[in-house]
Amino acid sequence: MGRASSPDWFAECGRTPNRTRVGRLRWHHVLNRFAHVPYEGAVIRITVSVENPTPEALADLDAFLTKHAAVVQTDTAWTPARARSYYEELSARAKAIVREALRRGGVVPADALRAEDGKGLNGHANGLKTTLAKGVAKELWPHGMQQPVLGIGPGYGKVQGYRIRDEALPAFREGLAHLLDQQADNA
Repeated sequence: MGRASSPDWFAECGRTPNRTRVGRLRWHHVLNRFAHVPYEGAVIRITVSVENPTPEALADLDAFLTKHAAVVQTDTAWTPARARSYYEELSARAKAIVREALRRGGVVPADALRAEDGKGLNGHANGLKTTLAKGVAKELWPHGMQQPVLGIGPGYGKVQGYRIRDEALPAFREGLAHLLDQQADNA
C-alpha cells in the first residue's frame, strides 16, 4: 500500500476515499474551502453546526474565533427559538410578565401584575435578568444578548410596568404565539 492510499494520508489531506464499482479510487474533500473575497469590507456570513465535536475540533474552532475576534461578530439578535428558550427558563412570576406584555402589545403596566392587595411585584425583574445570564452559561444563546424585557420607570423605586424591546418583540410574538392562541381560546 503506497503513501497515497494509506488511511493516515487521507486524514492528513482532509479527503476520504470512495471506491467506485470497478475499484478505482476517487477523492472527496471533507471540508469546504473559504472563498476569496475580492474587496475589503465584504461580509461573509458563515453558520457552523458541529455534531458530536471532538475536544480537538472545539479547541481549533475556539482558537480560530479568538484569533479573528476583531472581525467576527456573534449573532445576538432575538429569534423565535431563542425567545421560546428564554421563556421556558423563566420563573413563573417572570413568565407572567412576558405573557401579559405579549397580550398587551409588548407593554404591561405594573398594576396589571400586582396582587389584589396592591403588592406582589417584588422580585419579578430578578428572574428576567438572571435567566439571561443562565442561558449564556447553558449555551442556549451567545454572550452579548440584550435583556429582552425591561422595567419601565425612573430607575429607582417601584416600576411602572414592563416592556419587551421593540427589536425583540417580533421574535417573541412568533416564538410564543401558542401562548396568545391559548389565551384567545380561554377568553
